[in-house]
Amino acid sequence: MHREIAVWLTGHPWRAAIASAVCGALSQVTAPFVVLAGAIPVLVALRFDLRYAFAMAVTATTAASWVALSAEPPLGGWFFFGIGLLFFGPMLLAWLLRRAASLNLIFQVAVLGMAALLTVLHLSLPDATGMWLGLLNDMYVSLTKAGLVIEGDQAVIVAAWARLMWGTLAALVLATGFSSLLLGRWWQSLLDAPGTFGVEYRQLRLGRTLGIATTVLFIAALAVDSALIASLAWVAFAALAFQGLAAAHRSKAVGRLNRGWLVAIYVLLVALPVTWVVVFMLAIWGFADNWLRPRTLLN
Repeated sequence: MHREIAVWLTGHPWRAAIASAVCGALSQVTAPFVVLAGAIPVLVALRFDLRYAFAMAVTATTAASWVALSAEPPLGGWFFFGIGLLFFGPMLLAWLLRRAASLNLIFQVAVLGMAALLTVLHLSLPDATGMWLGLLNDMYVSLTKAGLVIEGDQAVIVAAWARLMWGTLAALVLATGFSSLLLGRWWQSLLDAPGTFGVEYRQLRLGRTLGIATTVLFIAALAVDSALIASLAWVAFAALAFQGLAAAHRSKAVGRLNRGWLVAIYVLLVALPVTWVVVFMLAIWGFADNWLRPRTLLN
């Protein structure tokens, strides 16, 4: 089915444009369409030209922004910045992938890019954490009015939520954007070189340098009271979860993991009550895989 989707999207430019607009609009309603809207420009960038891919990203962003503008209360500029990042980011990663021809290198670039963006935000904003307090206080009041019982002091709870906001959002953007890149690359491989995507994906690895940086980061997050370090730790968790998922696919490919377990992992990833538990377990697997996997990668 996915090959047929890729064939249809690449048959005529108007098809990809319409699909981008529809997925962009629906991305404000349900999360899977965010990945789809980002994957279409990736497919176009890998198969054709960056100019066409840019047009698809513009179409998706415009449609998503048009739907978002009708929201009540009105959404701020940071929300629309996030929309653009979700749709233009994967396209730019696809352009780099065409030049570098290494999915693993682009994975590392995406992680470093998100870490750099987080650092710039924390250093440039007057109060990166405090800017969330008003919104989160309103959310706290709405939740309590809806009948949710939240034990503890409101100021302390809201302050804790505010410290998590940038890191959580960055991890979600990284996860969603890189998922779009993976989907678009898979579609392209189905058309041009079936089977190559699986080999590339199973080789995802942070590597020694990023592995050391991640280890130091986690130690620092436990020892230092820093909103920036805590935010970067969330990005590291997301990156390690991707590596853990790649390790699961590799284990399945060599016969050490039953297909049913792999399917269960994906099902649990979208089961919201346990999503973060599964991500945490995958991150642990990815961390171990980064240090224990032999240098000669398995295909």
